[in-house]
Amino acid sequence: MSFFSRPSTDLSPAEFVANREAGAPVLDVRTPAEFAEGHLAGAVNADVMAPDFHDKVSAMDLPSEGPIYLYCRSGNRSGSAAGLLKRMGHQGALNVGGFEDLAAAGAKTA
Repeated sequence: MSFFSRPSTDLSPAEFVANREAGAPVLDVRTPAEFAEGHLAGAVNADVMAPDFHDKVSAMDLPSEGPIYLYCRSGNRSGSAAGLLKRMGHQGALNVGGFEDLAAAGAKTA
């Protein structure tokens, strides 16, 4: 792996739009207020900064192997959330970046 390679938990917005696995869960890990201002179509909100994040994610029927796409405003919180999900046993957790970048790349929004 190159020194400059992205972590294996990252997928660029363009890669997400081009290669998204249909039916795979998409988690918006921003605050409920940010989510209400606009989000990816079909995304579920789970605020990574909320004290109940672990419990909320644990209650979801998330795959242990298949992809789980996570995004936030810039990609920082979703990167942290992807690491948390991997530690919870969800090996397919992927940080796909920030909402505005995803929308600009052609991801459908709601």
